Order: sequence, then C-alpha cells, then structure tokens
Amino acid sequence: MKGYLTILAGLYFCVYTPFTALCQQDSSLPEDQLTTHVINFSIQKGFLIPHYGLMDYYLKDKTLSIRLSIEKVVQGGWADSFSYATRGAEIYHTSLGNPKILGHSTHLISFGNLGIHSKGKGRLKFGGGIAFISKKFDLEKNIKNAAIGSSLNGAIAFEYQFPISLKRGFSLSPSLRFTHYSNGAYRLPNLGLNLFSMGLSLEKNRTHKSNSSKTEAPSLKRKRLQAGLSIGRNQLIDPESQISNNYNLSLKYIQTDPSNFILGLGTDIHYSKSYRDYYTRNSNDVSSLGLLESTRAGLTGIVGISLGATEIHGNVGCYIYDHQKINGSLYQRIYVLTKLGKGFRLKFCLKSHNAKAETFELGITQDLWRK
Repeated sequence: MKGYLTILAGLYFCVYTPFTALCQQDSSLPEDQLTTHVINFSIQKGFLIPHYGLMDYYLKDKTLSIRLSIEKVVQGGWADSFSYATRGAEIYHTSLGNPKILGHSTHLISFGNLGIHSKGKGRLKFGGGIAFISKKFDLEKNIKNAAIGSSLNGAIAFEYQFPISLKRGFSLSPSLRFTHYSNGAYRLPNLGLNLFSMGLSLEKNRTHKSNSSKTEAPSLKRKRLQAGLSIGRNQLIDPESQISNNYNLSLKYIQTDPSNFILGLGTDIHYSKSYRDYYTRNSNDVSSLGLLESTRAGLTGIVGISLGATEIHGNVGCYIYDHQKINGSLYQRIYVLTKLGKGFRLKFCLKSHNAKAETFELGITQDLWRK
C-alpha cells in the first residue's frame, strides 16, 4: 500500500504542477500578448510494438485511440526561445491490440508543445502522467499478460504534429505519436507497452495575436551545482519477490543556455534493498550483502529543457562501481523538476537500467551553488 501511495503521489505531482501553470496568467504581459486556450480533439490508429519476442502471439489487432486536450499558448520569458509554445493536459483512451489479455488504457497526461520550425509549422509535443490499464497480469486469471503487472502505471508520450490552418481559427494536424506505459517495476511483470500511432486532430484557436516586441525573460541563474535525494520501490526478480525500497543520492553540475536548453554532468549513488534480496536468493552464501556491496555508483550526462518553473531532464549514465553487475552498466533517467523556492525543487523520476524500467522515484533537490 505504501508503494502505491508513493507512485500515485509522484504521478499526481507530474500531472498537477504543469496543470496549475496552465491555469495561471502572467499579469506582467501586455493585454495584446495574453495567452489563449485551445481545445484539441484527435482520433488515432496504430499498433503495439512487440519489443520482446514472447509478446508476438497476443498482439493481434490494431489500436484505436481518442484524445481530448486543452492547451494554453504561452508568450514571454522561456517561450520566446521557440516559434510556438503551449502547456496543457489531455485525457487519452486507447485499445491495446488484444482486449482479452491487455484490455484498454485511459491516461491523463500533462504536456508541453513546442514549435521547432519557423512559424510553428512543425511541433513536438511531449509529456507524462497517470495511466489505468484494465487488464493486468494475474497468476490465475490472466497469466498470458507478460507486459503489465499493475492497473496503475506511468505514461510517457511524444508526438510530432504538422498543423494545417483552416478558416475561422480552426486547423487540422496530422500527427505521429509514440506512447509508453510502465509501472517502473513496482509490480512484475513489467515489460511495458510501446504504442505507435498516426492520427488527425481538429483544433480551435491555435493562433494568437502577434506582437513584434518580446517580453524580456527574468534574470536567471544559468549555472548551478545541485544535490538530490530520492526514494522508490520495486520488485527486481519476479512477481512473487519482495517489494523493496531504493534510494538515490546525486550531485550534478547543470548549465542552462539562453535558448533554455540544459546540459550537465553528474554522479549517482544508488542503494537497492532489492539487490540484497536478489543476492540472498541466488548466492551460496546465506549472508546478505553489506551496505557497500548493495550500492552502485555511476557517472551521467544530462540533457534537458527549461519551461520556466518546470524542467524536464534526460540522463544517460554508466556505473563505475556495481558489485553484482546485473543487466549491464548503462542506466537512464527521465525526470521532472518543479521549483519550490529557496533553491529547492521537487523531483519525479523514472529510472531504467540498460533500457529496462527499474523504479519510479520521488525526491527533492537543493541548489548548493548558483551563478
């Protein structure tokens, strides 16, 4: 129960913080620069990618999805680095290719949508949130579902849109989309589900009043040294193994350039009680691992983007110390940071090890130095 509350709290934070920003208005902007809201309805057709061979036999049908979203066009500050920028939230319902084994999914995602070509003719939408999947693995009732072991999951989505302007503020947007579902190995099995789809969206009031003058971004501290502590829970071995705590301590140097892109380097120290349980079950030595032997340490590279009070980071790292060497040396993290004030940030993270989901983590960071 505690693990579910940890995951739910983290996923709620991942949706809630950008959504509250959606509802806020920047009173410092002149009247003709105030943002407008946009409603988007989409129908998408696609398929699940069988990224493991044992998934081939139950991915029978194509997927059909519908989406309703609301967005807010943003101007001034960080948004001026892009030809177009919005923040929003969507509710998305999709079939999963096999209703008897996988059922269907409904998710709530918060997202950003950025123009990456001149005049906003091509846009990259990305976000994360909470997903409910109707059919999960069950040892007695649904043993064939080797992909998802829980009803509550995280969802991450990336979508590329090609907007075509129509009359009276309407537009059509053909799109390509990738959606990933995972519970971060909280409940095994957790092979995850990867959905690729193509769709068509009908949008209203995407355009906003232009203004030749841009609002200057507030003075930002572009360099910082950041320490962080986070905790997660997972199963490492099989659906019958113990759910255990994992702890991560990090130290990172982060630099934000004037276009709001982020680069950095860092270190991670990761302690896993699940690794101690794994060792105990698979070693001839009946004694469990010590603290040092249950710990991994790595070096990581950081890329990301700053969206004002919210930052999105992606890390790729390599363990330089790993006593048990399970699943190789590479690890990855995708996480969201939201400012709390006085150098503190709230952090929600999905960690994977050699491209295999390992845990969701919820934590806090502190800027030790800023310039």
